[in-house]
Amino acid sequence: MKKFLTFVCTLSVFAGLGRAEAATLYGASAAGGPGQLYVIDAATGAMIQNVGPLNDSLGANYPVTGLAFHPTTGLLYGSTGNSDPAAAAKLISINPLSGFVTVIGSFNAGPVNSSGTPSTMADLAFDSAGNLFGVGSIGGPQLYSINLLTGQATVIGSTGLTSTSGGGLAISAGGTIYGTPTSTRFGTYNPGTGAYVNITNPTKPVGGAYAALDFNGGVLYGLDLGPGPALATHLVTFDLTTGAVTDLGASISALDAIAFTVVPEPSSMALLAIAGVLLGLRRKKL
Repeated sequence: MKKFLTFVCTLSVFAGLGRAEAATLYGASAAGGPGQLYVIDAATGAMIQNVGPLNDSLGANYPVTGLAFHPTTGLLYGSTGNSDPAAAAKLISINPLSGFVTVIGSFNAGPVNSSGTPSTMADLAFDSAGNLFGVGSIGGPQLYSINLLTGQATVIGSTGLTSTSGGGLAISAGGTIYGTPTSTRFGTYNPGTGAYVNITNPTKPVGGAYAALDFNGGVLYGLDLGPGPALATHLVTFDLTTGAVTDLGASISALDAIAFTVVPEPSSMALLAIAGVLLGLRRKKL
């Protein structure tokens, strides 16, 4: 009986750790419309939950073009679209349980279009050290570093590309920065110089361009945002070597950003519990 209880305790500990490894996929809409936060099925692209509008304390809405969870704090950050001048081109934090928005500051990236609209970040990504990067939406898909306290974006270097269509960005656990700077490109950025190296022209299930990328463990996910007026989207995965695309399924119309929650490492207490259980089993055998 005691051995059975010990075995059950061991299974319970490992089951708890297994539950902690399940990352949740969030998505946010922009694409010229209002901002809304969703939970998405990572296997199919279908909506699991409509969390709510991306509003601040005054009820102002923020369309979101990029999402990223901080690797150590677990805080969710977003980049705002530039369709509404009052909410344009800002770094925000988001409560993933409610969609509540807190504005951190403007990117002040520099480039503006012919109407004076400032560049925002087409997508956001953290490296494992907690450094935030973004891809500019105007003036070319240049790589920027972003100050988490102020929102200030600083260009790292030029890609030589002059326009952004898509602008997805994701960083692997090993530090490789992947991007889809235009509709015909999938490749990597140099984190020191911003230089871009193309791998392939990726297939696109609904046309358009890849508006967002994010890693779940070692798997790179992408969001193909189709052209208007339908603004259909599909969730896919990428082969990191070839850029080959696997289509997972249709997702939410006008979705423009995706991000997986941070998977916590097993706590020291959990590891000690496992060690204690295993030691007890060993002593029983002896």
